[in-house]
Amino acid sequence: MRCSLNKIPVLVCLLLLSACSLLNRNQNNSGDRYTYLVDMLKEHSTYAHSSQYFDIDVEMARIEDGYRYYVIIDKPTLAMYDIEVLAIEPDGDYQNNMAANVGIFEEEEYHMIPNQSNVQEGYVKGVIASGLTQNPEITLHIFVQFKNADYSTVHTEYLELTAAYEG
Repeated sequence: MRCSLNKIPVLVCLLLLSACSLLNRNQNNSGDRYTYLVDMLKEHSTYAHSSQYFDIDVEMARIEDGYRYYVIIDKPTLAMYDIEVLAIEPDGDYQNNMAANVGIFEEEEYHMIPNQSNVQEGYVKGVIASGLTQNPEITLHIFVQFKNADYSTVHTEYLELTAAYEG
């Protein structure tokens, strides 16, 4: 995967919409869920490389002391409510470093509906989970979970994507 400069402003805007902010509300519950999800993702053994429900891609950018990667989820094919995303490098240390995530620590929920958006109401065109790495080539294990409109069904996907910085 290569990072084109014309995608960076879009990535930054999406990142701001879905940035991970550590809020005091439910901090302990969110922290427990985060730890559980990291451990579960490290132990999972079967991964898909794409989804039938959304597009997913990884972009990388060089930063001063390493690389920043962006896991971009957009173009849903069905309504997705209360989206959660977690992305890890399988050998990463996520007790001392925060894993890329969306929807785990935020107070608000994110929803995607095909061809619709209303950011003030939490309906976004896409979400981005951003993380740091020292490696110019990475393999990510990604957890994506969402619910249907009445929250009666939870759908979970485990994906594996690779990316390389091409400067």
